[in-house]
Amino acid sequence: MSDLHLEVNQQYSFEFPVSSKYLILAGDIGQLQDYNEYLSLLRRHTNNFEIVFLVLGNHEFYNQSIESGLEIARRLEREPSLHGRLFILHQQRYDIPGTRVTVYGCTLWSHIPNDARDIIYAKIRDSKHIQEWSPEKHNSAHLSDLAWLRRELQVIQRENDKSLRKSDIRSVIVVTHHAPSLGRASSPQHAQNPWSSAFGTDILSNGCWDSVNAWIFGHAFHKRVQGEGNQGHQQSTGIRTSVE
Repeated sequence: MSDLHLEVNQQYSFEFPVSSKYLILAGDIGQLQDYNEYLSLLRRHTNNFEIVFLVLGNHEFYNQSIESGLEIARRLEREPSLHGRLFILHQQRYDIPGTRVTVYGCTLWSHIPNDARDIIYAKIRDSKHIQEWSPEKHNSAHLSDLAWLRRELQVIQRENDKSLRKSDIRSVIVVTHHAPSLGRASSPQHAQNPWSSAFGTDILSNGCWDSVNAWIFGHAFHKRVQGEGNQGHQQSTGIRTSVE
């Protein structure tokens, strides 16, 4: 689930249907500045799910700096009332206990080309609403997330290569907010927009992604939470408002 934007009209009473042991929130669920409301949302759902995974989207950081937003996210993760069931996926790996499933997560900020910076600054609110944010910092965050993810996937590929039995091989799920493919981030009518690079970056053709079984992401122009997997393209229904 992603891009609910519950900060709009303070809709933090939203209920997620329980259809699994685990809930993945792929960013832009709300804003971390609404601490008590966000905590109340997470408290209800950590009571319903064994683990709630949260990737931070760009809107989570609105009206504060990235650093202070991460501080608040870590504070949420430590809240006693969540019983250790919230896991913030900020350049983090999580091996689900009792399974051979590993989850990796990060925001995966996109890469903004030089020739798109002015129009993205005009059309996308991040630089106006995230304190001390800029296209340069956005691109630096992209490089940091991408380098971390590639390193981690190389590590688990080596682990799997050493497995003596097929049953010991770990399945890999990657969760990001921004898309790893521009073609999946935009509906056809938006695909050629010059600001589309604010929503995702084509990285799948370059890198060691063979070990990834499923890639879950949000931040798309249209009403889908999307997944990329090495078994083909998969989609799961999501909810999105018109807020960008």
